[in-house]
Amino acid sequence: MSDDKTEDLIGRLRATEDMKQKCDIAGLAHSPVKNDDLEMSCETCIYFLPRRAWCDLPELNIPVDPEWYCDLWRV
Repeated sequence: MSDDKTEDLIGRLRATEDMKQKCDIAGLAHSPVKNDDLEMSCETCIYFLPRRAWCDLPELNIPVDPEWYCDLWRV
């Protein structure tokens, strides 16, 4: 993902407190995404807190399942 797209997504996330809107903006998917044989899921993201099942990305900061994915994976 380009830096411009990432900055745009983060800016849009910061502009809302609504969890549904945050999920839509982040492109949250209920299944992992594969890219060049690399499985990308919340579980493999540096912002995933496994004991809480939580995304700790400050702009997102929502409960997530380990097998989910978002467009901000490992920003």
